[in-house]
Amino acid sequence: MAAYTFSSSDGKTYKRNLFGFEALCNTYALHDFLLSFTGSAEVQLEDAFGTPVTEERLFSCLRAAWIVLRFRVPGVAFRMTYQPEDASWTVYYNVPSGLDDIDDWVRQTLIVRAAKPGWLVGDLDEKWEFTHGEYPLRLVVSKLENGRYVLSLSGPHGMMDGRMSMILLNELVGLLHGQIAESVSIDLKGIKWGEETARLASTGFVVTGLDMESIPKPSCQEQALVPFLPPFVENEVRQNDVTMRLVVFDSARTSTLRDKCRENHTTVTVAVDAIFALAQAEAVLSSAMAIGGSHFTSTIDAYNKALHWFMPLSCKDQRPSWPTSSSIHHPHGTTLFGTDGFALQANLDIFREAIGFSFDEKSFNPCNEDRFWKLVIKEMASAHQKPQKDLAGYVQREREKQESSKTFDPSSMMVKLPISSSIGDFDRLGLFTPYLPHSASPTKVHRVLFRARPLTPTMTNIFYQYDGQLNCSLLAAAQWYSPLEMDHLEAALRKWYDIAIGISGGSH
Repeated sequence: MAAYTFSSSDGKTYKRNLFGFEALCNTYALHDFLLSFTGSAEVQLEDAFGTPVTEERLFSCLRAAWIVLRFRVPGVAFRMTYQPEDASWTVYYNVPSGLDDIDDWVRQTLIVRAAKPGWLVGDLDEKWEFTHGEYPLRLVVSKLENGRYVLSLSGPHGMMDGRMSMILLNELVGLLHGQIAESVSIDLKGIKWGEETARLASTGFVVTGLDMESIPKPSCQEQALVPFLPPFVENEVRQNDVTMRLVVFDSARTSTLRDKCRENHTTVTVAVDAIFALAQAEAVLSSAMAIGGSHFTSTIDAYNKALHWFMPLSCKDQRPSWPTSSSIHHPHGTTLFGTDGFALQANLDIFREAIGFSFDEKSFNPCNEDRFWKLVIKEMASAHQKPQKDLAGYVQREREKQESSKTFDPSSMMVKLPISSSIGDFDRLGLFTPYLPHSASPTKVHRVLFRARPLTPTMTNIFYQYDGQLNCSLLAAAQWYSPLEMDHLEAALRKWYDIAIGISGGSH
């Protein structure tokens, strides 16, 4: 499919159409779902003598690093258009003809400012145009009161997935470190613009090398789905569009969870999804009890009548499985969005038994560690095994998502369901390894963050490991989640995590 591979008629402007999940995620962004997807790194920048970088020096180094990154990974400088007549997306890359073109791109995409109070969620209130030929990706650099800086790559989700945001930030931090700590100068005049076009990657299904037409469509013989769809009420008192909780489990707890996963022959992704599933359901019940009245009654009715726990979207990075173009360092580059998305469903009876909610006593009688691993993990592992996760399955889903991107109805996301995205273990991936918080390097990455703008009643858990710690970034619309509901969710998540690792004992 030539339309999904870059081509040019003049050697100056290259274009291709978006396909599948990348197109669908940009369609989501049109409706304020997963707009402003943001990967961030909180960095400490000092020279070799321990002197903090000045703002003037930082901007000069940032500008050079951002330009070099564009040459290495031209996808950061795509323009994008949306064609409403056929609901299609097209990205363009323009080869710079001189410094004026570069300066214009930097001016539109590199933003340096002081962090505002409440910046963690306040930044997500921002919106910008991305459908009429604008640059959708931005590099935002915010100075914190402690002298550190937050480097953030932000844009509609279809332009960049979570792991790629960290891969790009890792490159940027390395370029900044070289200039600031090692006094390595960057020769921008020596860049041979035009050579970067070799790294303009095709869409994901093309890179797999599979013939989409030869892959049969899956048979539709699935059982009727009866998910737990609790009612939701509006949170009328809110300051921002998004509410967020960053729940961090210390290195000891994270190490114990990894050990438990090895003992039980499962993955951290399966374990965290199981913990999140129980916590989200329990938090819904706790919040309904707090609200009371007919809302509580209707929530319990939906809980008791449902047959399935359902997650409409679980995400993983397919890029490592691609036979070619799986890295930004590949001669042909790689696409910045390589995420696969699939639904998960499980037997709600097993989760109900584990949660142990008593309607009469309005209390919880949770299962113990042994039953968590033998019953809940077994069921969640089974849920993860149902989607076909090889390249053929990925291509099938890309075809389905392409169709969905044309017909997406935003009302379909007006449900109080969980969404999860496992970004990975950055220590194992080698990201920011020289710059860990306790390293001897004058450049340090103290933490990494993921944020997004999900203005629907869904609850998103973006989880990842950094510096030996598991992080869960819980994101939802402030319109549909009150601070009390977020308190319930965080408490339930910590409770089930401790049950899973044997710190807190359940009673059955």
